Parts: sequence; structure tokens; C-alpha cells
Amino acid sequence: MEHRDLLKDQIEQIGKVLAQILSNFLGMKTQGQAGQGMEIASERLQSELDIEIDKIIKLTKKDTLEYLKNRKCTSEHLDILSEYLNETGREAIGKNKKVAKLMLEKAIELLDIADEISGTIAFERIDKKNEIVSVLKQYD
Repeated sequence: MEHRDLLKDQIEQIGKVLAQILSNFLGMKTQGQAGQGMEIASERLQSELDIEIDKIIKLTKKDTLEYLKNRKCTSEHLDILSEYLNETGREAIGKNKKVAKLMLEKAIELLDIADEISGTIAFERIDKKNEIVSVLKQYD
């Protein structure tokens, strides 16, 4: 029982950290400091959660699922990571279209994986995927 509570607490803490990282990035982005925000977010993801964005965007879907499961990520965590990649991908479009495209495609993939993990198909995720697809189509 105690082990289960510790695991639950750890999973909740991951969610709080992810939400804080996303919030801080969005705040910096609105202040015109998106590049610095991306650097800080990547460092925090790596140091606090052992999640490497540069690595994730290059993994296959199967490997991404394993990578994130090993870090105890839930579907809610993947929603937050997807939102982060969506925002950073959009920000990167003007600087590096190839990297931006990888980020946006991975954002969609994370939403697909979130559906698989949760065992449900969420309409909110479908809407987010469609929104990202429309952004990708604009820059093809």
C-alpha cells in the first residue's frame, strides 16, 4: 500500500513539474524570449525528469512509448509534452522548418500514444491533432 502511494505521489509530481515547465515556457514566449524559454525548459526536462526532447523527436513511435513509460509518464503527462512540442514547433518554424516539422509531428504522435495509454479516444486530443495538422499543411 505504501509503495502504491509513493508511486502515485511520484506520478503527480511529474505532472506538476511538466505543467510548471510548460507554463514558464509560455510566459517567456509571450515576453518575446521563446529561445531562452526553450533552453530552460529542455534543461529542466532533462535534469528533473530525465526527458530529452531532442531524443524524443527522433524516436520511433514504439521507442517513444517505451522511453516515456520508463519515466512513468501518464496520458495526462503526454498531453502536456505534446502541448510543449506544439508550441516550440510553431516557434521554430521561422528558424528551422525541418526541426519544427519533427516537433509538430511528434506532438501529434504523443497525443496518439496518450490515447493508447488511456484506452480512450478524447475529442480534445482529436481537435489538437487536427489543429497541428493544419499548421503543418501551411508550411509544407
